[in-house]
Amino acid sequence: MSDANLRSYRFSLQDYSTSERLEAWQAQYSVAEFSLTAPFNAAADYQFEGYTLGNISVGKWAYRQEPGSGIPLTYVLNRSMPRIRRDGLDNYSFNLRTGGIVRGEIDGRSLSVEPGEILVVDQARPYRREIQAGDAITLLVARDMLPNLPANIHGTIFRGGISRLLDDYLRSLLDKIGTITPLEALHAEQATLSLVKAMLSPTTQEIASARNELLSTLYVKIKEYIRRNLESPELSPDRICKEVGISRSSLYRLFEQDGGVANYIRKRRLLAIHRALMSPDSSRHRIGDLAYRYGFNSNTQLSRAFKQEFGHAPSETRDAVERAQRLSNRRVAADYSGWLAQMR
Repeated sequence: MSDANLRSYRFSLQDYSTSERLEAWQAQYSVAEFSLTAPFNAAADYQFEGYTLGNISVGKWAYRQEPGSGIPLTYVLNRSMPRIRRDGLDNYSFNLRTGGIVRGEIDGRSLSVEPGEILVVDQARPYRREIQAGDAITLLVARDMLPNLPANIHGTIFRGGISRLLDDYLRSLLDKIGTITPLEALHAEQATLSLVKAMLSPTTQEIASARNELLSTLYVKIKEYIRRNLESPELSPDRICKEVGISRSSLYRLFEQDGGVANYIRKRRLLAIHRALMSPDSSRHRIGDLAYRYGFNSNTQLSRAFKQEFGHAPSETRDAVERAQRLSNRRVAADYSGWLAQMR
């Protein structure tokens, strides 16, 4: 499968001049505030190669510096609530360390992640991580694919057992991902999700009594229906009840944790608009057209809802992407978060 079919993203410090490398590297971490805690070695190289397959994205980081070059490179990532509101990322991150160490704090808990361990991060919640530069694999899964995870999954570390199988599988997938067919990519997505769910199963069993299996299946089915019909002017609670076969009261109870089904639809439409404005060709999307496409009556109504959700206006999002593109002067996603925004 070519890069034209698999949505890919690549980054290397070697693509920039020595004086630009630190700024370019910081720009890749626009999902979090970035700061160094050790001197930056401009001769070193940090590379990333990632691919998006439907509802998941997988990529690998590689850090290279000359042997005996001194203090290990260490940096801090801090994902704050204002940052979360701005980018609207709504997925789980599975971070597999193959080199280097991660220390930090999540939900008031200290954490330390070493090679061979997998850290689970909810991107819609804050964290602070200090990372000793090293090789790593990052897997991102859209929240809708893992609908029943408890809040305490944020900051959980897995080691051994099925987590080792997931580690081995992702390494193999990344080695071959550039040659697989579209059908194989679909199977790879499903295989990845199956391994992730198997690894998480002891955690998900803890909340099995909170929602019976039938309602869980229906909840996922309705979310998928909403995703496929976001641009339909007929998308409404009444339409969902008719198409899926559920009463209004049951539908409202099912989406109570989301602030109601109408609120969920509104948020998904705003996220779709946010992704369009974050894409490399965002200049092709007129904000008025996006408002009409996703059920907003006017630019003003969209702007008000968008600012309430993300903390800034739609035009500011597009302007930020265009500034980043001018800085990088490359024909790829403006930065790492721009690539992530391509997940369905």
